[in-house]
Amino acid sequence: MRDLDADLANAMRDSVVMRQLFYVVVLIVALAGQVSGAVEALGIPLLWAIPAVGALELGGIVVLANADVRRRLGENATGSRILSVLIAAWAVAFNWMAHDNKLLAGFFAGMSALGYLVWLMHTENQRRDRLRATGDLPPTTPAYEVVGHWVRHPWLTLRAKNLAKADTSLGLYTSIAAAKAEKRKEQRTSAIAKVLHRKIRSAVDPTTADIAVAVYDLDEIAVRLADGADYDGLTALIAVDLVPSRLAPTTPSDDGNWPSAAGHEAGPGEPGRGGSSGAGTSTSSDAEDLRDASVRTKRQTQAASMWAIVQGRRDHGQALPSAAELDRLVGSVRYAATVAGRWLQAGAISEEEYLTVVKPRRRHTVSAAAPSG
Repeated sequence: MRDLDADLANAMRDSVVMRQLFYVVVLIVALAGQVSGAVEALGIPLLWAIPAVGALELGGIVVLANADVRRRLGENATGSRILSVLIAAWAVAFNWMAHDNKLLAGFFAGMSALGYLVWLMHTENQRRDRLRATGDLPPTTPAYEVVGHWVRHPWLTLRAKNLAKADTSLGLYTSIAAAKAEKRKEQRTSAIAKVLHRKIRSAVDPTTADIAVAVYDLDEIAVRLADGADYDGLTALIAVDLVPSRLAPTTPSDDGNWPSAAGHEAGPGEPGRGGSSGAGTSTSSDAEDLRDASVRTKRQTQAASMWAIVQGRRDHGQALPSAAELDRLVGSVRYAATVAGRWLQAGAISEEEYLTVVKPRRRHTVSAAAPSG
């Protein structure tokens, strides 16, 4: 790093020397054209022509230097900058009009314009360096690939460039990665906002739902969802369809407990599993194992969904779901009542809550008595 800094310092010193020599040469050539044009076209004596055209040629640079000083003091210096351009343009035009040989006139006029533009670029470079040093100008950004970044992913690259401006520690690939992460975060937040708005709007009016979405920290909700995500259960749901006879479910059981991933101990009479008689496991076919695993996984997932609804409403002080609502969720109000009875036995819900859950609604006729132990 020190070698690179030393090389940069040497390159800057060399460029300063070369720029000064270049400008001196350009100025001499441009002055020669101005003087010869003044002598030939205007008939001004050589002794008087040199200072006259010298003032014209250097006038644009002098006024531009004054504008630069005023801009350092925080002014726009618009008048000085406009006057500087007008003087330089007049010097170029005089070099063009004062010579009958237009090829020679174009050469002298071009040298006048070149000298002014070189000085202008140097002044602007110094100004940007000062602004960057004071923090009023963003730092330089990484050089992104034309095809790999700008052509293929223009908006993502622009986002990465803006992030690199705000955070100087981001490099080429880290800024691209940060832009991708920010985009995924926006998509996730948008999805959570839609779901949250729909859930709240089902319980309250749309205006209150809008206020709630604006108040809640959606990022915090996303973090909590990620922390509580059941990756094992989701993997089991997918794996059952792939290798159903070799995988045991890892979704929540009906009583709210989480069985281990190593296997599932079934009770007496459970299809495809051994009972408690000690005679060993049954030798059911792969088709029976498939039906067994599919039904059991479906029931366990339904029970977990029911518990999530019950717990969510309890946390917000809302009424628990009725039998009709649970019927729409699990397709069987009797199964919902059975699960609620197991919750009651485990002490997860109170008897009053149990009665609320299994209370008959509409066409459902479910006994309100809790199942015995």
